[in-house]
Amino acid sequence: MKKNIITFFLVSVIQVGQSGITLETDFLWQPGEELFYSVKWSFLTLGKLHLQTIEADSLNNSKVFFCRMYVDSNPYLPFINIHDIYESYIDSSGMYSHRYQSYEDKGDYILYTEYDFIYPEDQVRMKIEKRGNNKIELLLDSVTTISEKVFDGLSILYFTRAMSKKNIYLSIPVFIFNKFEYTDVRFTGTQEILQIKNQKIPGFYLDGRMKFVGFAGVKEDFQGWFSPDGQSIPLKALMKAFIGNVKIELREWKNWKGALF
Repeated sequence: MKKNIITFFLVSVIQVGQSGITLETDFLWQPGEELFYSVKWSFLTLGKLHLQTIEADSLNNSKVFFCRMYVDSNPYLPFINIHDIYESYIDSSGMYSHRYQSYEDKGDYILYTEYDFIYPEDQVRMKIEKRGNNKIELLLDSVTTISEKVFDGLSILYFTRAMSKKNIYLSIPVFIFNKFEYTDVRFTGTQEILQIKNQKIPGFYLDGRMKFVGFAGVKEDFQGWFSPDGQSIPLKALMKAFIGNVKIELREWKNWKGALF
């Protein structure tokens, strides 16, 4: 029986970019939405995440939404020091990336990364700069070829939000750290009851596996729960990181119109 389940998974995975899958969801973009999360390892708070859906925009003749995530470690922990910003211009309907930018704090300089996805030319234009001491050092200025719509480390989160109510297996192409990777996600289309801020609420469940090391060292297997309303708010996630298993939970929010508590 177990072997049959594994075989079914392997043959039923759809590669998103190549299939040209159409998103038919009730996902509701909400400019001004802000979500605040705690990141914990056991009972120790490692840091926090701040996710923003900032505004609707236009890029490369496409309607996009400009989104940002702040990742900050706990300043009282001496063994971890992360203060990074990730930004993405996300296609309003397909949820794939049109442009990605990151600002990683390396202590005495900022490592700036920019990817421009030029789909009519089947290209990704890459630029990486070292910014510090009132000067900018260009580390990379290059172009590589793409043959499908791709996601970055932030836009894939919005894609999973939009798909969270579905029942389907997907292999999602991600362009990260200057190369192509894949994340496999099993959308179950089922709800589970979980506890957020001492309230029991339903959340659509999914799980999957990252085939690369992502932001802040997250990797491998993960689980996630998303709210059942149109905004599909990420409520909770269990992930692996360099330190071990971590738990990410929603703590505060702004402009969540479907708030359940």
